[in-house]
Amino acid sequence: MIKSKKKLLWSEKYRPKKLDNIIGQDNIVNSIKKMLKNGSFPHMLFHGISGTGKTSVIMTIARELYGNNLTFMVMKLDASDDRGINSVREEIKGFAEKITIFNKGIKLIILDEADSMTFDAQFALRRIIEKYSDTTRFCLICNYENKIISPIKSRCANFRFQPIKEKYLVQRLDKISKKEKIKIDNKSLNIIANLAKGDFRKGINLLQSVSLRSDNINEEVCYNISGIPPVKVINKIFRYLINDKYDFDKVYKLFKKNLTNSYSVSIILKELISRIILNIDNFEDKKLAKITSELSDLESKVSNSTFGDIYLTSIISIFKSN
Repeated sequence: MIKSKKKLLWSEKYRPKKLDNIIGQDNIVNSIKKMLKNGSFPHMLFHGISGTGKTSVIMTIARELYGNNLTFMVMKLDASDDRGINSVREEIKGFAEKITIFNKGIKLIILDEADSMTFDAQFALRRIIEKYSDTTRFCLICNYENKIISPIKSRCANFRFQPIKEKYLVQRLDKISKKEKIKIDNKSLNIIANLAKGDFRKGINLLQSVSLRSDNINEEVCYNISGIPPVKVINKIFRYLINDKYDFDKVYKLFKKNLTNSYSVSIILKELISRIILNIDNFEDKKLAKITSELSDLESKVSNSTFGDIYLTSIISIFKSN
């Protein structure tokens, strides 16, 4: 049994228990409140990036609707584990057709990571949704809505969860740090919120990791823990890449000094692409199209390989080729 509070996952410890505690999704929360108040409970599809409150929202709804009967009336499956047609036919269908003698009302089936289900499984699920819609409601949770087949999407109320804004992340992380008695300044909180990229769970996990690493939390510790290059380093490299007065050798030496063996190429690519977007007006259309296309191809290659040093030189070549 884990006794130390520091060893608990803060992302679970501070998971919202009520709809009013959900941050950054006011439109969705208000819509669901009205829906429940009017006695409406449709099939639902929650989609958006990780850590934006999708699972927390449906679990708060389930607790509000079922209370102590939650165990009997709600089934939650991780579709990334049970993604095949057999799981749909056995587990999901079995729960949907099960008669609850002592608990009356609509049952709820929650399918997390639903976008990992095979298409055959999704078509089988569609038939189950049709057949048992009088007694069972489905909530599908996914990151990529385009991977859900249209016949299922058309049967669900669609809710898109937006990335959490930094100001909300900072506010909530500040509350958590005070409850956990962590000494951290506003600058470090803002860095963590920025590194989270709208993912609240990532922000909480990063805060916990930083607190376990050092009692003196500062900018350097935050970036080291996150595995993301500091902003000043990326900005300097980006300036070298887009400035013609710096040749290949100078940029390569800068890469070797600051990035080699410290950060993954995929993260470096992601950070550079974000700089391109922020400075898009400084590029000619033809050059911008060429660079973004080649970076896209390189990102695809990186995802299927482990040769980091080779691809670091490829990044430089993309910017320095005539």
